[in-house]
Amino acid sequence: MKRIILAALGAACLTAAARGDEYLIGRGKGDITLPVWGIQMLGYVHPQQVGEGLRQRQYARTFVIASAADDTRLAYTTCEVAFLTHTVKLAVLERLREKLGDRYGHANLILAGTHTHGTPGGYHHHLSISALGGEFFPQAFDALVDGIVESVLAADADLKPGRILLAQGDVPEASANRSAVAYRNNPEAERKQYSSAVDTRMTLLKFERAEGAIGLLNWFAVHPTSVNFYYKLTTSDNKGYAAEVVERALTGDQPGAAPFVAAYANSNSGDVTPNLNLDATGPGQTDLESCAIIGQRQADAALRLFRSAQEESALEELTGPIEVRHTFVDFSKVVVADEFTGAGEQSTAPSAWGYSFAAGSDAEGGGHSLFKEGMTQSDPAIDSVLRLVVPKAKPTPELIERQKPKAILIATGSTRPPMHEQIVPLAVARIGQLALVIGPAEFTTMSGRRFRAAVGRELGIDPRYVVVAGYANDFAGYVTTWHEYQLQQYEGGHTLFGPWSEAAYRQEFVKLARALKAHEPVETAVAPTDMRTLSYRKTMLDGPDERTPSGAKFGDIVASPRAKYTAGEAISATFWTGSPVNEYDRHDTFLAIERLTKAPDTWEAADDVSDWTTTAKWEPILANGKPKPSKPPRNNLLDLAPPRYSAKPDPFQVTITWESPADAKPGIYRIAHFGRCKKAGSVRRFTARTEPFEIGR
Repeated sequence: MKRIILAALGAACLTAAARGDEYLIGRGKGDITLPVWGIQMLGYVHPQQVGEGLRQRQYARTFVIASAADDTRLAYTTCEVAFLTHTVKLAVLERLREKLGDRYGHANLILAGTHTHGTPGGYHHHLSISALGGEFFPQAFDALVDGIVESVLAADADLKPGRILLAQGDVPEASANRSAVAYRNNPEAERKQYSSAVDTRMTLLKFERAEGAIGLLNWFAVHPTSVNFYYKLTTSDNKGYAAEVVERALTGDQPGAAPFVAAYANSNSGDVTPNLNLDATGPGQTDLESCAIIGQRQADAALRLFRSAQEESALEELTGPIEVRHTFVDFSKVVVADEFTGAGEQSTAPSAWGYSFAAGSDAEGGGHSLFKEGMTQSDPAIDSVLRLVVPKAKPTPELIERQKPKAILIATGSTRPPMHEQIVPLAVARIGQLALVIGPAEFTTMSGRRFRAAVGRELGIDPRYVVVAGYANDFAGYVTTWHEYQLQQYEGGHTLFGPWSEAAYRQEFVKLARALKAHEPVETAVAPTDMRTLSYRKTMLDGPDERTPSGAKFGDIVASPRAKYTAGEAISATFWTGSPVNEYDRHDTFLAIERLTKAPDTWEAADDVSDWTTTAKWEPILANGKPKPSKPPRNNLLDLAPPRYSAKPDPFQVTITWESPADAKPGIYRIAHFGRCKKAGSVRRFTARTEPFEIGR
């Protein structure tokens, strides 16, 4: 008998009892900074982009919205990672269940990645277990889960009566369509409905309670790829920059004031780049400068919408019920009706990467040199090598036909287990007059526009009140329209389930919207595999005992700051230290910039120091005191596979840099390093500080 997973399994049907109820709102924030050294970054998946330190910490930010009339609630969490996985969500729900019972399930907990490309991976079970390989680091997985749980629990405990205000406005000069040739292949009549090849609108929710505003959540479609793949320090990119700017601007100055939470969520940004020159460069002189500029433009837009009702869009209060419909769909075999294809009944196909997937996007720096965007023909020599590396991922003639015109590089859905989950989570939620279309993929601009139009039409609301919430609850590659798919740019090569993917998503979203409108429950006959139950290789970060060169001790200063600086200068210090991932803790701070107070010999953390302006970079040092040489990048097919982690007894030198602001307060400062070293099997933590230095104007 067919196993039916009823709505109760994932709280798949949630409806508030009455319209116009007052909401309870709460916010929370948890640190999800993943191990800062030794793990390949997830996003570009460039084999040489392996973590060497920290620029920006990673955070999970949660808003919980509940009905005051009953227990209906919805939690939305943005996470500064490339994407989330089904197993991460399972682990989060298990942890929440221990504290809160069945208050949260698959439907009313939304976990969405910002899609930064500058943070570590290592938490992805599918890549670790599948034939492609990849390393799984329990410390990375646990840090991510623990921080998300902390954020959700804090928001749930913070619930108080309040109201939600909606505002919308444009974010100028912050995005460009990186796949314009594919976008222009969409029907001309459809393109003429829009003034731009990208969605420049930001949708913002302002959360207010009796004590004042407590936070904001916004959606704006742009890739957080301002920082290129050569960069090896953890960064949450332009959206993380914007979030920090807004939180610092709006957190109260009073002692003990609760922190303001600013969550920057992504939307249908599949073909949208911040690199406005379309050559991996943005408006700045460097990619870091471009990141700050694009981040500041998003911050300015949010602050303008938050503070003003006179510009662009009046602040509109949300009223009405909280409703969600959630389901799981096997996208390897969705039958898509003519209503959505316009070409008769069609079907999706098991997942596959195309040749143009390996090419990457030229606007973001490109990918492997053997591949180019637009490739629709296979190369026998490349195929023969791949069949040796991943022999079970050879496409069948049927799959080749169903995925045309994609030239299949790897049939990721053909291995057992598959390299990609075939069963994906989908949801449609409504908070008063605002609807959310929630999916696990990178939807292109036109795909998102079609979803908004279809769901808005079904719910009887203006499409501008429909938000596409991408990168949510799992990751299922890209989704292009059928017309975009034909050109096989990078996005088409990464559209996993074939040319009818967008039509299939649209059909399934409409089904959920119809169920929501009719107040009917949703049933699903499938569920993703819990990959944690399978056998897979786990890599532990902890290494062997460490030793410094003769005459040096852990904490010794290798390079000291000068005695005097002018505000605006970069100030650095280098220390002997140990591996930052031995006994890794997501709360490890590694550094501080301290200022001398008026009280004798009393120091405090400088309040004009931000995440963005401080960096810590670790470098392994050989026993002879020389830096350990890095391996040159290879240029062969095996570069598609990630490098292996190997812990060594070599000590490290860490260089801490503070890019002091031009308006830094004059005074006496020092740099502190919070390090650790491993001896006799035990990790010892220590604090080292530089001599004081002066900053003047």
